[in-house]
Amino acid sequence: MMNQDDSTWREYNVHGSADDAEDQPIDLFASSNADDAYETIQYDIDDETKINIRSETDYDKSTGMSVWKGSEVMCTYLRQNSDVVNNKKVLELGAGCGLCGLVCRMALNPESVLITDGDHQVLTNLRYNVELNGLQLADAATLKSSNATISCPQLIWGKNHAIKFVEWYGKQDVIFATDCVYIPQSVSPLFETINELLDPSGLFLFVNTCASACPMEDVLNIATEFGFVCSDDEFWYHDDDREKMKHPVHVFRRRKEV
Repeated sequence: MMNQDDSTWREYNVHGSADDAEDQPIDLFASSNADDAYETIQYDIDDETKINIRSETDYDKSTGMSVWKGSEVMCTYLRQNSDVVNNKKVLELGAGCGLCGLVCRMALNPESVLITDGDHQVLTNLRYNVELNGLQLADAATLKSSNATISCPQLIWGKNHAIKFVEWYGKQDVIFATDCVYIPQSVSPLFETINELLDPSGLFLFVNTCASACPMEDVLNIATEFGFVCSDDEFWYHDDDREKMKHPVHVFRRRKEV
């Protein structure tokens, strides 16, 4: 389901022009049945909350069609630190299949949840997943109603896109992103977006578990350029990663002016 106002932007536009996609080789063994490209996985969040996620069994020019480990790490963090999103306006960037945003909406107690992505094909699957779990999608006008507190608008990273987005949806208290920065040229647009959308006292949560051409040190340096800091004592580690100190959830705040 593509909304009328959605752009046809695809993730590979970050790497080059959309024309590059037309040069991809044809998979002679691909199924002609589109349903064969998907699988649905059930996540048992707790005794009462079961979340179904449809994802692709193979990539189709977008990493957002699969669930990555970073999403699962972030979900664990949010459940163990539920006060972070309690009664807060929450936004997920580069949400992909939407697992984190759905955990927020279905297992925690946020004021509202915006699950966003830039890639229009990913958005179609993302909205499918929201409705698959029995939730009513809202638009900007109805987001505050009691029966519809979740929305999946398109959000392409960058200052200009973010300025238009905040006119519709306002500032957010908590923004998070997982496994969505793997090339250097995406980092500055990411923080341009956060800088425009995050409330002055808000938090940005970030975890990266996938292979990336952009070292975490570079992410931290660019965050500093935009006035965001992440102190070492606020790193959070999943139990599976704590001993080796791998894949921490970074908690960013705006730098306080002295």
